[in-house]
Parts: sequence; structure tokens; C-alpha cells
Amino acid sequence: MCGRFVAATDAEGFARLLVVDERQTDDLGPSYNVAPSQQVYAAAEHDGRRHLVALRWGLVPGWAKDPKIGNRLINARSETAAEKPSFRDAFRKRRCLIPADGFYEWQQREDGSKVPHLIHRADEAPMAFAGLWSVWRDPEAPDAEPLRTCTILTTGANAFMAGMHDRMPVILEPEAWGPWLDRDLADVERLQGLLGPADDRLLTGHAVSTEVNSPRHNHPGLLEPVDA
Repeated sequence: MCGRFVAATDAEGFARLLVVDERQTDDLGPSYNVAPSQQVYAAAEHDGRRHLVALRWGLVPGWAKDPKIGNRLINARSETAAEKPSFRDAFRKRRCLIPADGFYEWQQREDGSKVPHLIHRADEAPMAFAGLWSVWRDPEAPDAEPLRTCTILTTGANAFMAGMHDRMPVILEPEAWGPWLDRDLADVERLQGLLGPADDRLLTGHAVSTEVNSPRHNHPGLLEPVDA
């Protein structure tokens, strides 16, 4: 799964990474401990052009009566997202890429304690998670600005991640970005074929401070290795 991640690269850097045609968001500032309900960068397509935007993490379906549902929808299982009422419309029409410099996962020890680990690409390049996005309009305030939100898709863990968790975020390589963002592509089987675990050699990681357990802590020192 993915409950916290790192987005230290600036908007311009992520725009270059994702080869966007237009940047439609201000710089959000570096975050070393991105948490649900916060604004995150995402790339999506509209009229054949790729845009970098900011979305709130935690998907709120258009039919929701209360936006608080987004607190429970920060992740979506890739195997079933196309069928679940909360995600199926977004899976068909509103797919996105969510860039990150790494993510955190907690490994449980025999004594029951959990040790946070920073997971990142072995080549230290940023990564792109497969995501879905949605637009929610408050029925009580029809003139209010719509709320744009997103979720991160997960898949079964690869060999590297299996020792920490049985799930991991879907990390898409550049050759999959075009098909994933293509709003004319509606073949569910083909789309789900993009959403497998990352190559076992793609990732590496190390234990980090338990400070990362609280989103109140957000500084570069969270990335530093500690003795597990």
C-alpha cells in the first residue's frame, strides 16, 4: 500500500519528468512526508495535451454526499478498481500519474513494533505512481470551486517489497505513461495489464526515523538512514 510518500522535487522538475505540455499548478514546496488530504502533483491529459496539476490526496467520487469519504480512499486496488463503485468511473475516464521521489513502508518486527523504511528507485530518479482522479461538487454550494482529488493504485508486492508488506504502489515506467493517460483507451484488460508489480531490481531502501510516523514532521532528515 502507500500511505506516505516523498515529493521533494519542485513542480518544474516533475513537469520535465512527466513530459507535460502545460503546468497548471504553482509550486507546492518540497515535502518529505506527504500525508493523505494534502495537495499532491499529478499529470493528466485533456484534449490530447498532458497537464501538471495539483490534486488533494484521497479520492472523493462525484456521487459522494460528504467529502470525508476521501480519507478512506487514498489507495485503490488495481485488480478491482475498474469494478468498484468508488473508482470505476475514474478508471474509465480519469487516470493520472502521481510523481514521487520515494515512499514509506513499515516493516513489522517480531516484538510487534514497526520500523519505517524509505523506498526509492535504485537509480535515485523520481518515480510515477499510477493514479485516478475525480471531481466533486458540493450540492449545498453549487457555485463553490469543485474539489479535485486522487488516489494511488496498488498491486501485489514484488520480491523486494514482500518482506515488508503484501502490497505496493503501482510504479509505471515511461513506456506505460502514454497508454495509461490516454482517455480514449477504454480496454480494461489492457489497462490492468499495465498495473503489475515493479521489477524486483527497480527499488532499494533503508530504515528511517520513527519521526515519519507523524505528518507533523516534515524535513530532509526524515530521509536519512538509521540503525533498524
